[in-house]
Formats: sequence, structure tokens, C-alpha cells
Amino acid sequence: MDDITQEQVKVIDELKRATIDEVTPKMLEDVSLFYRFAKARDFNLAEAETMLKNHIAWRKGMQIDAILTDYEPPEVLDKYVPTTFLCFDKDESVVRINDAGRTDLKGMYIILKVYIFL
Repeated sequence: MDDITQEQVKVIDELKRATIDEVTPKMLEDVSLFYRFAKARDFNLAEAETMLKNHIAWRKGMQIDAILTDYEPPEVLDKYVPTTFLCFDKDESVVRINDAGRTDLKGMYIILKVYIFL
């Protein structure tokens, strides 16, 4: 983002003004968001605005912003998938062991297909 011309800065500012009411506060914290969408459309304001609005609509439709807080796994996964928590790695990600040898994967696939396509 160091080699931005004045015209490009103008397009980025216009894009931000045009979509400020639609983006989430977390998206506003991302300093490169508007630059990335403008650059993806060669700094064409109309196309970049359309692309960003489509992206925001997709995020709302797929409930991307709430997936980490609101997701509840199906009861089948909680009860019948043999998994064991080991520890946290150096990046503080969870390390688990999944014993797939004792799991009825075909049965899980059949049952979970119902949950996925509801």
C-alpha cells in the first residue's frame, strides 16, 4: 500500500464513504479492506462498490460474523465422534486426537447430510 497514487487514494476514500453504513465495525478496523476491493477492480469505483456490497451480503447470508460464537455442532457429533483434547500448541491452537478407526464414517455421513442441507 506504499505506492498509492492520489487518484487511487481518492477512489479508496469514495469507496469507504459509499459503504460506511454497510460494513461491520470489525471490517472498518481492517485498514487494507477498501484498498483490496478497489485494487481487485483496477480502482473502478462502481465495480469495487458492487463487489464489496456483494461480499457484505454474502457474509450476512452465510452468517460468517456469528459462526464462532453461535455455532452449535449437531448432537451426533458430540455423542459419537471419539475425540480427545491433548493440549494447546505454541500458537495456542487446540491439539486433538480423532480416533477415526472406531467411527462409523458412512453412518455419520448419512446422518450429517440431513443437518447440512436443512
